[in-house]
Amino acid sequence: MTSKLSRVALACCGTLLLATSTGCGSDEWPQGKKVRISVKADQPGTGYQEGKYGARTGFDIDIARVAAEALGKEPDFSNVASDKRDVAIGEGDADLVVATFSINDDRLSGKYGPAVDFVGPYAKTSSSILVREEDYSDVQKTDDLEGKKVCTWPGTTSGVVASENLPTHESIEGTDAGDCVNKLNQGYVDAVFTDALLLHGFTKMYPNLQVVDLDSGNFQYYGIALPKGHRDVCEKIKTELKKYVGSHDWAQAFRESLPGDPVTYQPAPGDIDKYSCRDEVGR
Repeated sequence: MTSKLSRVALACCGTLLLATSTGCGSDEWPQGKKVRISVKADQPGTGYQEGKYGARTGFDIDIARVAAEALGKEPDFSNVASDKRDVAIGEGDADLVVATFSINDDRLSGKYGPAVDFVGPYAKTSSSILVREEDYSDVQKTDDLEGKKVCTWPGTTSGVVASENLPTHESIEGTDAGDCVNKLNQGYVDAVFTDALLLHGFTKMYPNLQVVDLDSGNFQYYGIALPKGHRDVCEKIKTELKKYVGSHDWAQAFRESLPGDPVTYQPAPGDIDKYSCRDEVGR
């Protein structure tokens, strides 16, 4: 007959085995075989999905897969709006966000929303203007937007950059990038103002649109966002991202998704050290 002490020991062993098999009590983050990654679905070239169940394409999707592979997990994708990217992290709806999300101190500190950590940059870009082909010759610089209807959308740095750098114009707010481009195609606005890399992606889908590249020198640095408190995970992704950005695979993935010279948008390895896994940029 089994003694009472033996029965207790067996019960404890069973509980331990169950906890191990289900991930209970594990320090692993995120737990399980998958990592939940929020991405854009309305941005051709960076993050796009055809219909509700179509395949996901774009440079951000490639980067998201690199991050998932660094963690030894399968990506579980969901869509996110620009103004909900930090919220998705803060409310636990996503483990990572890879959605043309610029690294800056306000987002690191949580000045306007939940604070996040970043790994990156995996790309850099300056601001540009998207116009209809027939208007291209008339809009060659920011001064040419005076009095024009210019579309931006909430949750991005573009609205702030536009208010600070564009001449007097009529600001039109779209719900997201795709909405602004639709307004441009339909003639409701004269231009869309945001990151050059993002706008060039739309020209692959809409050849009637053209990008007016601006030599602003005001770069945005795209990063992979994750919640605060997981610096070990942050450093693990950072190690793999540095290898990827410095390889031919990065340039090949860029060319497959976006037009233009990859070198223009490729960050230096030192940029990744400067911006990754920090509470302030460079610190």
